[in-house]
Amino acid sequence: MMRNRHSEPPFAVVEAKIQRPVHREGLIARTRLLEALAATPERITLILVTAPAGYGKTIALSQWATEDTREFAWVTVDEADGDPVRLAGHVALALDRIQPLDPAVFRALAVGEGSRHLTALGHLLMSLRNWNRRAVLVLDDVHELRDVGAMNFIRVLAAGLPAGFHVAIGSRLRLGFGRLRSEDRCVEFGVESLAFTTEEVRAILTRAGVDASDDTVGTLVQRTEGWPAGVYLATRAIRTASDPAVAARRLTGDDPYIVDYFREEFLVHESPDTVQFLLRTAPLGQMSGALCDHVLGGRGSAVRLAEAARRNLFVVPLDRRGEWYRYHSLVAEMLRSELRRREPGEESRVHRRAADWYEQQGQLENAIEHRLTGGDTLAAARLINRHAPDFVAAGRLQTIRRWLEALGEDGLASYPPLAITAAWTLALIGDMPGAQRCLHAAERGSFDGPLPDGSSSLASAVTVLRASLGALGVDQMLLDAQAATKYEPPGSPWFPAAMAALGIAHALKGAADVAVKELGLAARLGAEGRPPTAAVGALAELSLLAADRDDWPGAEDKAGQAVNLIETAGIEEHLFSILGYVAAARVAAHQGNQVAARRYAGTVLRINTTLLPAVIPWLSTQVAITLAETFLELGDFVAARFQAEEAGRQLDGLLTEGTLRQQLSRVLARFVTDGGQVPVPSAMALTRAEMRVLQLLPTHLSLGQIGAELYISRNTVKAHLVSIRRKLQCSSRNDVVARGRDLGLLRP
Repeated sequence: MMRNRHSEPPFAVVEAKIQRPVHREGLIARTRLLEALAATPERITLILVTAPAGYGKTIALSQWATEDTREFAWVTVDEADGDPVRLAGHVALALDRIQPLDPAVFRALAVGEGSRHLTALGHLLMSLRNWNRRAVLVLDDVHELRDVGAMNFIRVLAAGLPAGFHVAIGSRLRLGFGRLRSEDRCVEFGVESLAFTTEEVRAILTRAGVDASDDTVGTLVQRTEGWPAGVYLATRAIRTASDPAVAARRLTGDDPYIVDYFREEFLVHESPDTVQFLLRTAPLGQMSGALCDHVLGGRGSAVRLAEAARRNLFVVPLDRRGEWYRYHSLVAEMLRSELRRREPGEESRVHRRAADWYEQQGQLENAIEHRLTGGDTLAAARLINRHAPDFVAAGRLQTIRRWLEALGEDGLASYPPLAITAAWTLALIGDMPGAQRCLHAAERGSFDGPLPDGSSSLASAVTVLRASLGALGVDQMLLDAQAATKYEPPGSPWFPAAMAALGIAHALKGAADVAVKELGLAARLGAEGRPPTAAVGALAELSLLAADRDDWPGAEDKAGQAVNLIETAGIEEHLFSILGYVAAARVAAHQGNQVAARRYAGTVLRINTTLLPAVIPWLSTQVAITLAETFLELGDFVAARFQAEEAGRQLDGLLTEGTLRQQLSRVLARFVTDGGQVPVPSAMALTRAEMRVLQLLPTHLSLGQIGAELYISRNTVKAHLVSIRRKLQCSSRNDVVARGRDLGLLRP
């Protein structure tokens, strides 16, 4: 369109600045985003498209301009437009190309007055009010502006536009337009809007000829957080891989494609001081001003983090108060890689300083994580050992196990007290292989003096643990227990555990009279233990011994004391608590109290389900034999046979059996006299797999979701449920849950 002679800018015009960028090939259409932009209400005069580099702001605005029916004027801003007169001239010229403006706009810009851009702005707004078309003015790369006058020009322009006319701003900076926001005349499309969706990532992979399986797509979305440039770079990195899904899982921020991009598009534009701040805070994971100040040994980090977030330097706020932040995951990995290259050893120092700060704040989990990541193995081990009981009490066993795996056997051997603590912890949840690994690590290590847990020496702690686990059979269990009672004096906190192990070993060897004295002492001294595990085990064994000699009042008394200790101390899920419940079940069955007997037996079965299969052989055998005896008393021959077979399997894991084989033989003999082959379904004969399914039936999970949780198919879950319903004699899932709770197979 021809402009009149007055429509001339008062400076040299760079034509490319007022031309819409040309689409590059290979890009996908941002359909969802374009629909959202097109649906912007007419009352909105300012559209902000703000995100870090590589989020496709310019591409999205350009695609919108191509697809939309409205007229678009385009200005690509640069540093020179910090002069508000120059910016006003480019805006006027771009709009004039759509429809001629009032010549007064350009005359005002040509006048040599400091406020001429404001005069021109007044004429411009008057001219736009006379337009009879809907239009959009795109101001791209507004983050290049540093002058307050230029930003104020944009604010006044956007505030004065008529309805149906929009200013769309593309910027890496988060911009402040408080008045327009408060008037509901501003809308913002940020990282969440610009990030690629799952289907957009799939389209990119397909277009590049890369396998677009759900696994590959999901991994790329998770690793890149939908960052468009990251998706394109990752696609290039994995497209030649034989297994793209595996390659996507291995993708990290130190990939050459990603590193080169960040160096050229990100780091090179920042000051050395800013780059150093970014590099040295990247290992922190989550950042606050106070944490960064401590790590860097300076002040003002809170302001720097807020500024980095405002400038969209891939710094993501984690709260609305602007206190905590994190880096985009790939950016954090790239920065850490760059830190290792530029400052070897600095990353470990950052982690140590962060651990110190978190420990001072009482945030022990974060402190331990940084100790481990920073390679401060000994300090991490001491910290874990000191606070392991608290994490166990809070149900954080999986967290402890992850830390132990990170330390490895060498790390545990470097601080044997933790190896002992870890072995006990894992033993109490039934992880016998894990407990044995920790025991071996303790045996390899060395430690002078008493242990922090009160053991008189490392040798004593190892011996007490070995005696309690009894992994080498009943004979060795007795030898270890005898040694343990010599290591630990009667006043030691570990003397009750040593004495309980000795009493149990004698009981399993058939020396009942000796066992009763030792177990009585262990029960009396261990009742005040925290937790009173030794007393529970001793009381339960005393109950079983009393039952064997037909002293049922004595058996009832000891079993009652054991259960009371369990419930008072809140250790219902501990491994050795099973002994207390199984003793109580046997007593209740003898008394003819079927309801109580089945509830106690069901509790034993439920706890067993939560434990790993490879539990302590002597304990598993004794529990199975006692359950078999209990079920025979109840006339539940199917459940009794089931437990007798389980006892036989566990016996095979013992090097020496003591009297356990004889006890099992007596139980098996009763099947002949009591007619134990009656094929009646039994609620107490659920398999381990069926028990695992049963534990999830009270939840909202569907059968398919239960299968996913247990790593089995939906059909397998369905088959287990059919069997469970048959054994519990229930017609529906709700009935199964109610019946399972009545029997103690499920938590109340």
